[in-house]
Amino acid sequence: MAEGLVIGRRFNGPPDSAQGGYACGRFALEAAGPLGSGRAVVTLHEPPPLDAPMRSVVAGGRVHFWHGEILVASVSRAGTPIETVPFVAPEAVAAAEHRYVGADRHPFAGCFVCGPGRADGLGLSPGPMSPGRTGCRWTPDPSLGATAGTPVPVEFGWAALDCPGGWTVDLAATPMVLSRFSAEIIDPPVVGTGYLVVGRRDAVDGHTLTTTTALYRRDGVLAGRALARWVRTAVV
Repeated sequence: MAEGLVIGRRFNGPPDSAQGGYACGRFALEAAGPLGSGRAVVTLHEPPPLDAPMRSVVAGGRVHFWHGEILVASVSRAGTPIETVPFVAPEAVAAAEHRYVGADRHPFAGCFVCGPGRADGLGLSPGPMSPGRTGCRWTPDPSLGATAGTPVPVEFGWAALDCPGGWTVDLAATPMVLSRFSAEIIDPPVVGTGYLVVGRRDAVDGHTLTTTTALYRRDGVLAGRALARWVRTAVV
């Protein structure tokens, strides 16, 4: 048992909880020791708190993260591979960004990853390319804890792979939050390098959404991919 995983307030999604992809990346990294090698699957049971310590408890083949008496997340190992969403030309991705929702309609305009109201976030604008497909650009900057030409912490790759999947539906009309997430970072993103993130809607029933995303360098080299499940939520 360990105490002390804290997610800083900068890394919010909704105003009072952590951005889902970033939080899942942190949980996956913390669980890597007890679970050993292999791709992690993170299930979020409750919104991950900000600026609050969470303790980890190993139970069989899982690691659970608790905030007081609240079970926040569980991490296990994946058994199936993630499909790769095909690369899309940078010009098409750039055009999609112009169709991204504005801050007046965004359910979480202050989201660290895709919030139009953030000046210190990742700055992703995952706009629609075709029905059920999104795309956006991303260039990691030194505020993410690395210098030019060096990789940023892996959890930022998880974060970037998150929101472009959610926006394969109209989150402004039907807000959803991440419920389960599994990412594979093949080539950790580097400060100053340009990337593209593409998202694909796999299944939706109005209450849940399943998506696949991929992270590419602008030259078409695959850097990461992720599989996500989302659940409908009410925005307060």
